[in-house]
Amino acid sequence: MKRLVRLTILFYAFVALALTVVAGPETLPSGKEMKQVAPAPLPECNWTGFYIGLNVGGQFGHSEDLDLDDYNFRGQLWGYHESGVIAGGQVGYNWQWRWLVLGMEGDAGHMNLDGHAVQPAARTSNDDTVGSTDSDFYTTIRGRLGVAFNSWLIFGTGGAIGVNYEQRLRDDCDDRSVGCGLGLIDARKHDFDWGYTVGGGVEKMFGCHWSIKSEYLYYSLDTRTFSGVEAGAVPAFGDTFRFRGETTGHIIRAGLN
Repeated sequence: MKRLVRLTILFYAFVALALTVVAGPETLPSGKEMKQVAPAPLPECNWTGFYIGLNVGGQFGHSEDLDLDDYNFRGQLWGYHESGVIAGGQVGYNWQWRWLVLGMEGDAGHMNLDGHAVQPAARTSNDDTVGSTDSDFYTTIRGRLGVAFNSWLIFGTGGAIGVNYEQRLRDDCDDRSVGCGLGLIDARKHDFDWGYTVGGGVEKMFGCHWSIKSEYLYYSLDTRTFSGVEAGAVPAFGDTFRFRGETTGHIIRAGLN
């Protein structure tokens, strides 16, 4: 009887071994194997890293001229509005620590400071003494400080702005019959000038690798002095007149990084 029990146990042992060999190890997976086939968790998105992008928008500014040598309107500022398109590209780096985001950004492109107006003292005498501005290239170098709310970033920014622009005051009236004076003058300065800019914006991240933003910047360019020679009845004895110019404005734009 004991021998029969032993043979029975031995038989079932061989059957169990055979089933294990035929079925393979997949039928009885271990805990370790279950962990290997589980999907890996997705990486957490944050704002740290380099980025590059494009932007487009508009600028709305104001330029003022000051007559320093009593050409027409001595001692009083007079100005005119200007507006135009701004478009370009940006590159920067963000570093995030918890909810705080620090960064640096530089951008460059086209900025159109297009504006002009007749000098106030010339309006009553049918004169055509006109102040004007125009520009092409611009760049900014700014720091950024932001607060992150998951995929949203609210930031402030500030730094330097440089614009290649021309500021001009021109009087080309030579028809004395309309009472517009004797003078012929073309005072101008075309140079790359720096100033400061401050602002802020909102940025939204998509899929860890893309973001869109809306941004506002206020800018103020350095005061500049420019001059021109008035040609009277005898051009060789024309006098030089100096003017001081100031330009400020607002930029509103959208960007893709």
